[in-house]
Amino acid sequence: MSEGEGTTFMQWRERAQSEIRDDRPKMRAVFITAAAVVVIGIVVGSLVLLLS
Repeated sequence: MSEGEGTTFMQWRERAQSEIRDDRPKMRAVFITAAAVVVIGIVVGSLVLLLS
């Protein structure tokens, strides 16, 4: 890719989403699952820290 190295997160996210839509619909489910796991991990970690 000959795009500048200063790609912002938003640009990267837009490109990733368009690639998911165009190329691999299955990858969307994988990303959603990964995001859910990360959110659950953050919530559980926060609860553990709060309760300890």
